[in-house]
Amino acid sequence: MSVALSSRVKTYRLACFVGLIVAACSPTSDYTKTDGGPNNPAAKGQVYAYNFDAAPTGALPSELAHVLGDWRVSEGAQGRFLEQTGEFHTADFPRVVLKDIAFTNVHAKVRCSMRAGETDRACGLMWRFVDSDNYYLTRANSLEDNVRFYKVVDGDREELASRDIKIPAGDWHTLEAFMEGTHVRVVWDGQTVIEDDDRTFQVGKVGLWTKADSVTSFDDLEATEL
Repeated sequence: MSVALSSRVKTYRLACFVGLIVAACSPTSDYTKTDGGPNNPAAKGQVYAYNFDAAPTGALPSELAHVLGDWRVSEGAQGRFLEQTGEFHTADFPRVVLKDIAFTNVHAKVRCSMRAGETDRACGLMWRFVDSDNYYLTRANSLEDNVRFYKVVDGDREELASRDIKIPAGDWHTLEAFMEGTHVRVVWDGQTVIEDDDRTFQVGKVGLWTKADSVTSFDDLEATEL
């Protein structure tokens, strides 16, 4: 399912800003501005599933476009999975997006395990991803014990809804997002935790997201056009 990325891609270095003084970040992180390629409409009812079992270890699978982070396929006792292991700054959001497939009414689902992180331990799903700076997001955080729903517009993240719930680190969990029209429903380990409405984005891709120094594993990513 690998197709060349859209021409609207550029890579540059992020900088840290302290007041009006630009300070060097260690490490700085490669950031890819991308829309993930063509918006080929997903077939209604088809489950686009990625379990990474056939993907080569040590690299990002070809179905995913890099935005930020150190993403690679690793192998454990239960098989292969995708993980983000880079340690970034508080304002950095490691993320990857499924190339070339766009969803309107969508069910996105992933299993994840938040394994480490002093600042954050986050597992996130993006949908209706227009480009690197415009998308919907739900994320769980095991340090904060909550699940939240955001929209990101021109790189500015706005919290739309939140639910406090116990989230053990190290365990495998399931995060799901359903969106039909303007209505959003977020499901955590089989329990609906958020319902909300927003009309900012109408169509876009599905992707994975973490924050700052989160070391997070992902597996069994699915996206379905409802």
